[in-house]
Amino acid sequence: MKRVNNILEVIVVCILFMGCQKETPQKVVEKTVLKANLLTANYGTGYFKELKELQKNEYLKYYDNDGEEYAATYFQYLHRVTIPNLERSLRDIQNLEVNEDSKELISASIELFEFCIDFYKKDYAEIAYMYDEGKTQQEINMLINEFKAKSLEEFKEKNLELDEAAKIYAEKKGVKLKFV
Repeated sequence: MKRVNNILEVIVVCILFMGCQKETPQKVVEKTVLKANLLTANYGTGYFKELKELQKNEYLKYYDNDGEEYAATYFQYLHRVTIPNLERSLRDIQNLEVNEDSKELISASIELFEFCIDFYKKDYAEIAYMYDEGKTQQEINMLINEFKAKSLEEFKEKNLELDEAAKIYAEKKGVKLKFV
């Protein structure tokens, strides 16, 4: 019995030690920068092209709370898959330990994610609804162009701030980071 208690104590200490470990600089970059690449890839028409492809291949689906798989509309996929994934990524970033070196990087990433989640909830929801309603591509493109006109500059600015903060952080921490 004493041996079992000793083993349990060692396991508890290991779990506590692992739980207290800080994120490595590489993980900080992955959570703040690499996840943000999805935002860039899916800005504007990119996201809806991806949804079209998923729909064409019958992969536009979501899982409900009961674990069942359901075919999704664009609107459902946006609200049941995309936005929750973005919010989960944002929480991961918000949970990173902020220190003098990581402060600017984490802050820039949080700002970009919050900005994007906001337009996903508002603008992308409206565009997704138009696709679901069978509106013409011309009508949808007009709305996408309006969306880009009002948000593209701010999106680029926030993205650039993140890139600059990432370069500085990566250089300080010796993390290999390449922008293409």
